Amino acid sequence: MLALLALGGPLSGAQAQSQTTLPFTVPEHKQVRVIISSDAKNEADDDFAVAHALLTPTFEVKGLIGAHYARTAPMMKRDGRGSMEASYQELKHLVKLMGKNDVPVLRGASDALEQEAPPAKLSEGAKALIAEALREDSKPLFVLVLGSLTDVAQALLAEPRIAPKMTVVWIGGMPYPKGGWEYNMFNDPIAARAVFKSSVALWQVPHNVYMSVRVSLAELALRVKPQGAVGNYLWQQMVEFNQTISQTLKDVPWPKSEVWVLGDNPSISLLLDDHEYHYTLRAAPYLNDDLTYGELPAARQIRVYNAVDTRFTLEDFYAKLALTYGTSGHD
Repeated sequence: MLALLALGGPLSGAQAQSQTTLPFTVPEHKQVRVIISSDAKNEADDDFAVAHALLTPTFEVKGLIGAHYARTAPMMKRDGRGSMEASYQELKHLVKLMGKNDVPVLRGASDALEQEAPPAKLSEGAKALIAEALREDSKPLFVLVLGSLTDVAQALLAEPRIAPKMTVVWIGGMPYPKGGWEYNMFNDPIAARAVFKSSVALWQVPHNVYMSVRVSLAELALRVKPQGAVGNYLWQQMVEFNQTISQTLKDVPWPKSEVWVLGDNPSISLLLDDHEYHYTLRAAPYLNDDLTYGELPAARQIRVYNAVDTRFTLEDFYAKLALTYGTSGHD
């Protein structure tokens, strides 16, 4: 979600050539297409998940969408009017740093939906979602949403034909059956309501699950920071955000002193192994105005996770980062 300033400049020629490939390949028929919607400048954790995805050979990353966080920015004493552009620029910086300039970076909607109706103007990200979903390809399409559902909802409302052609994996919402206020849902409740009411396949990773992916700053200093320019950047933007926001929000218990959550990374690990014993199928809820869950008549079923394998999720990320950018990957 958030990362303060884009630290560091572009890669030097030597740094750009310092990455290596993983010591294994993935058969083409096991690959999947992936589009990621990320409010990357909102907090410091989205960058870790996006980097994880870009390092994963099972994925054909077809695009990254810079998402807004317009409604929650004032809570952190920031102006939300430029939140989407900030996320877009952060994603541009990250792909350049990683040497992944062939991955398209797209602008999302600049604010939340105002109504459940086809929008008068589609975001660049929503247009790309529609085009990719309608494209003939035998590889399944997954849309990983690390923030609000605005751009996915725009696409579904504008072109309902895409619903059976993709699966949405959303990091967001509170636990069932009650629901309630949650950061990503609050950034666009109308979009969340529209996606629940649609027929698109939905895997939901709610707050009680994504908050379980805890890391310490000491852990990140040991496992991430040493891994080349990319690892150092991921570490630095995390530490700077943690320090800055701790000074800005002195009257709340978040963030904790030296603990963070890489709660977006399960969106990657669940595509590598879908944790078949860690989810239930539930009737898609109606989203009430207070963000609690109600009932939808004749609701379709969605997949709701009750746990993720934190060890598998984090170790896969750490290993890929070290093998690609760390000294161990170049011995």
